[in-house]
Amino acid sequence: MKYTLRIKKDKTFRYIFKKGNFSKGKYIVVHSCLTKASNDAFSNNFFAVCVSKKNGNSVQRNRLKRLAREIYKQEEEKLKHGLNIVIMFKKETNSKEVNFYTIKDDIIQCFEELDLYE
Repeated sequence: MKYTLRIKKDKTFRYIFKKGNFSKGKYIVVHSCLTKASNDAFSNNFFAVCVSKKNGNSVQRNRLKRLAREIYKQEEEKLKHGLNIVIMFKKETNSKEVNFYTIKDDIIQCFEELDLYE
């Protein structure tokens, strides 16, 4: 991810869930808000993927995370700058039932609803 940093602190996650907007898809929920230092037009985006233990074993959870990161990499150039973005997979999502394109359609639809594109 060229212009993006990872969200690692619990404090940041809580801020995004409290202050940000969200959009639901069939398999995911996307939370987003502006970063605290989003005044700069070239400020970095912050990104995280959350997958519950109820989504399967570690191999299946890591596959879902890899899919989400790859889709984000493809869409990163089109997004606004200075955003916090968290993608959470719903507990019903099974990595054996979904493929790359269904997740991609879901994420793009949520990004459009949240008006994250330039």
